Amino acid sequence: MVGEPPSAGAQEPDTPSPLRLGRALDALERGSLTAGRPLRRVTGSNRLNPLPYAGAISVFLLAVVIVSGLYLTLFFEYGFDASYHAVAKMQGHPIQSVVRAVHRYASAGLVLTVVVHAWRIFTAKRFTGRKRRWRWASGVGALVLVWLAGVTGYWLVWDRRAAALNEVVIGLLGRTGVGATFLVDRLLGPRAGSGWTVLLAIWFAHLGLSAAITYATYRHVRRSRLGWLPPKHWMALMTGALLVMAIALPVDLLGPADPSALVADMPLDPFVLFLLPPLLTGAAWFVVLAVLAAIVAAAVLPRLLTRSDPPVVVIDEAACTGCDLCVTDCPYVALSLVPRTDPQAKRAIAVVDVNACVGCGICIGSCSFGAMTLPGSDAVQQVQPAGKRVVVACARHVTHRHGQRADDEVIVGVSCTGMFHSQAIASLMERGATAVQIVGCPPGDCSYGIGNTLTADRLEGLRAPHVTRQWAGVADEDFVPPGELAGAIAHPGAHPQASPEPDSYRALVSVGFVVLASLAVVAAATRAPFRPPTDVAGIRVVVDHEPGEQLLSEPAPSGEGGALVTVVISVDGRVIEREQLPQDGTRAVGVVDATIEPGTRTVKVALVETADVTAETVIYEGTPTFAAGRQLVVEASDLPPVPGVSEGMAVFNSRSGGACKVCHSVEPGGDGVGPSLAGIGTRGADRLPGLSAADYIRQSILSPDAYIVDGYRAGQMLDIYQDRLSPEELDALVAYLSSLTEGEG
Repeated sequence: MVGEPPSAGAQEPDTPSPLRLGRALDALERGSLTAGRPLRRVTGSNRLNPLPYAGAISVFLLAVVIVSGLYLTLFFEYGFDASYHAVAKMQGHPIQSVVRAVHRYASAGLVLTVVVHAWRIFTAKRFTGRKRRWRWASGVGALVLVWLAGVTGYWLVWDRRAAALNEVVIGLLGRTGVGATFLVDRLLGPRAGSGWTVLLAIWFAHLGLSAAITYATYRHVRRSRLGWLPPKHWMALMTGALLVMAIALPVDLLGPADPSALVADMPLDPFVLFLLPPLLTGAAWFVVLAVLAAIVAAAVLPRLLTRSDPPVVVIDEAACTGCDLCVTDCPYVALSLVPRTDPQAKRAIAVVDVNACVGCGICIGSCSFGAMTLPGSDAVQQVQPAGKRVVVACARHVTHRHGQRADDEVIVGVSCTGMFHSQAIASLMERGATAVQIVGCPPGDCSYGIGNTLTADRLEGLRAPHVTRQWAGVADEDFVPPGELAGAIAHPGAHPQASPEPDSYRALVSVGFVVLASLAVVAAATRAPFRPPTDVAGIRVVVDHEPGEQLLSEPAPSGEGGALVTVVISVDGRVIEREQLPQDGTRAVGVVDATIEPGTRTVKVALVETADVTAETVIYEGTPTFAAGRQLVVEASDLPPVPGVSEGMAVFNSRSGGACKVCHSVEPGGDGVGPSLAGIGTRGADRLPGLSAADYIRQSILSPDAYIVDGYRAGQMLDIYQDRLSPEELDALVAYLSSLTEGEG
C-alpha cells in the first residue's frame, strides 16, 4: 500500500470496499471534522477536544442522572396533587432544587452526547464486524431508553407538560376498548381517585427504564478494553459546569396539570419532548409508526451498509510462541490463549474469535514473530524507502488528506497505527529511509479505541515490542485529527502526545469555559418555546356507563342493556360531534373531544343508548362561557354499587389500600399501635353526641385527631386517607367497621 490509496482501510488497492456508500460516509465524516475544527482551535489542543470523548462523557452523565434521581426519589410522593406538591417543595429547598436542576441538565446533556457519539461512530464507519454491529444496535437501544426515561421523568412532575403527555396518551388510546377503560379508570374518571396508582406506575417505569439503560450501556461496552469513563479532568469539568448552571439557572416548575385546560404555551425540552408537537396532531399513530420504523432502520443500518465482514487475522501455529502480547493488546477481546492439540507442546497458542475480530491489525503490531497476517499487514515491508521520508498513517488520515505528496516522501496507509510494528523502524532506516514518521489519531479518537495509545507506548519504550536501541527516538510521532495529515507531515513531531492529560492548567481553564458555555446552550435549549393554538376552547366528555344502569345524573336507569352508546355534542342547536364509544364487555367507555370558539354557548351533551337513535339521555345542558384555552369536562358514570362488608374487609386488609390491619386489630383486647376495633360498630354510636357509629367511623378515618381514644396521642394516625382511598373504598371500609358490633361493645 504505497502512496495514497483510493479508499480508506487496510485493503490492498484492488480489494473491494466492504461498505456500500463508503464515499458518502467519508464525505459525512469530512464535513463533521470541518465543523469541529473551530472547537479544536478554541481548546488549543488536540488532547482537550471533548468530541472524541462524547461516548465516555455520556456514561458519566448517566451516572450523574441516576445518583441525582435516587436522591430526589427520597422526597417524592405519589398522586395527581401529591406529586406536584412534592416537586414544588423540592423547588423551594436550596439543595433539592440544585439537585433537580443537575438532574434535568445532565439528562439533556446525556441525550446530546449519545447522539454526537453515535454520529461520530457512524461517519467513521466504526460499525464493521459482527460484534461492533451488535454494539451499534445496543447503543441505539440505549438512546431510545434514555429518551423514554426522560419522557417519564417529565411526566412524574404532573404539571402542564405532564398534561400535554396525557393528551398524547388520550389521543392514542382513547378509541380502543382496553385503552379507553384504562384512561377512564385510572386517569380521567371518578374511579381514578387521587391518582397515586398512576404516578406509582410511572415512577416504576422511570426506574425500570433507568435500570435498562444501565444494562444496555454495560452490554454496549462489555468485552472490550475501551475506557468506560472519560479522563478525570473531563468528569471534574462536567461536574463543575453542572453545579454552576444548576445554581445560576434553576429549572422551571410550570403550573399543575388541569383537566379543564387545553394544552397551552410552555417551554419544551427538544432533547426529550421533541415528538410532543407532532403527537398532539391527528396523525399521532402515524408518528408512532414512523418513529418505530426509524428506530429499527437505525439499528440495522450497519448491516445494510456492510457488503462483507472485515478480514480476520490469520495465526501461524508454527510461529506463535504463546507470549500473550496480542491477547493483552486486542481492543475487542478477540484473541485468547488455549492449549495446543499436541499434548507434548508446552506453549499455548493464540486463537481468534472470528465474530469479535474487526480487522484492525493491532495484534500484528504486538507480534514480533510474524505469527499473524492480515490483508495490508505487509504494506510497510513492501515500500521502497531509499532516499525518502516514510510516513505511516492510519486509513482515516489517508482518506481525508489534502494536498499533493512530495517527491521525497512516501505515505503508507494502514488500518490503524497500532498495526505498525515498532521494530519496522529499524528495517526502514536500514533500507535507506531518510526519516520515519507515525501519524495517528488524537487521544480518544482512534477508530479502534486504543491503537494510538499503544503505538505511542511502544515507540516510547513503555510497552513491548520495543524499538531497537539503535533506532530509539528516531521516528517522529504525531497524533492529529484526520484531515490534518499534511500539516503533521510539514511539522513532524509537533503533536507527539497520545495521552489525554491537559498540556497545562491554563489550557484546562480555557476548556472549562468551553464546557460551561456548551452546557449553558443545553440549558437554554431546554426552554425552547412551544406555542400550540390557544385561541380555541373545548368540550370533553368522559363516559363510563353500562346501558340499562342508572347514571349519577339521572333519577332512574337509562338505555337498553347491550346497546351501543353514541355521544352527541350540540352547540347553539347544532350537532358538532357524534361519536360511538368503544365497548369493554357491556360497558361503554371512552373520551370524546370537541373544539369550539370561545364565548357564551348553549351546550347539550347526550347519550344515544337505545336502538332508537332519536332517543337521547341528556347528561349536560347549559349555557357556559368558554374562555380561550379552557374546556368543559362532562362526566357520565353510573351510580356505584352499594358497598358491602366483604369489599370493606378487603380494603381493611389490603396493604396497598387502607392497610388498617398494620396498626389495628379486630380481635377483642388486641390493642397495639392503635386501639382494637372489635365492637366499634356498637360503641362508636356513643363516642360523640349527634354522630352515628358510621359517621364517627368516617370522621375517625378522615380526621384522626377529631377524637383521641384514651391512652393514645394526637398525630399517631396519618391524615392521608382522603387521598389514598376512593369514595367507593371509603364507603366500603365504613360499612365493614360498622358491622363489627360484637367483642368490646
